[in-house]
Amino acid sequence: MLLRESSAQTRNRPVTAQVVATAILLFPLTLPGPANATSSLYLQYRHYQPYSWPVNEPAAKDVSRSQRGLGWQHKGTTSTLGLDYDYQPLRIRTGTPAHNGHLHRLTFGGEWQRNLYHLETQVGVAGTSNMFKHQDFHRQVLNGRLAVFRAWHEGSDLSVGVGGDHRFGSFRWLPRLRWAQSTDNGHWLMDLPVLLQWQNADHRWTIRMERAGDRWATLDKSREVESALYLREWRAELSYRLDFGHDSWPAVELGFGASVDTRVRYQDLDAGTRDIRLGDSVFGRVMLSW
Repeated sequence: MLLRESSAQTRNRPVTAQVVATAILLFPLTLPGPANATSSLYLQYRHYQPYSWPVNEPAAKDVSRSQRGLGWQHKGTTSTLGLDYDYQPLRIRTGTPAHNGHLHRLTFGGEWQRNLYHLETQVGVAGTSNMFKHQDFHRQVLNGRLAVFRAWHEGSDLSVGVGGDHRFGSFRWLPRLRWAQSTDNGHWLMDLPVLLQWQNADHRWTIRMERAGDRWATLDKSREVESALYLREWRAELSYRLDFGHDSWPAVELGFGASVDTRVRYQDLDAGTRDIRLGDSVFGRVMLSW
């Protein structure tokens, strides 16, 4: 039997730690940016082939998934700021999930390079549409990421650091190893254990392999059960960018890739906590940027 918490009990929990963490993450965003900066906007759509439900659930239908996003980015010589929103329907058609599958996420963050140090921060809100529709929030709606690196020595392409996020399930801190280099053969970025990326010299072709995952706060239809959904996967993608060379025409980026070992964990009103491997899927992506 699933234990249920009332909304009042959850809302009355202390939130001081989350407020402090948010302030720390937002502090670098108040620093002045460089004068020679550029800004861009983007629209994006990613569609996944349906996931086949595990064989021990023969009566269930396939799990469908897609993602729509838009955002703004401001890039300078030593820093990048971004505001991103995405909506992701994840339709699980079995049991009685304590969520409606409509996942919304709004984040603000960036990257900064100063001397030997590289900082990445992101803070925002993520939850199901029930929560935003009824304005009935609980503390898990706040979300964030933080990673700090220090170069091995001055001029080194190699950095060591630590990062914390939900990409491997519940929030955890992991050691990170970062290596970035630009050559005539392209631009390389390795951030173990979460990212490996290559771009050719003119930024048209990109190969990206990454660990993706996050947490969304959930609220059931009756607004009684407050919980969270965790979605995580290994994602590989090959993309190509078409630039028409005219300001009135957006650049178009086309991508094709695979979602591997995709897992979802959530509360079911009848079965309690479910941690299920959805399996593998291919996807296509199109992005317009100005």
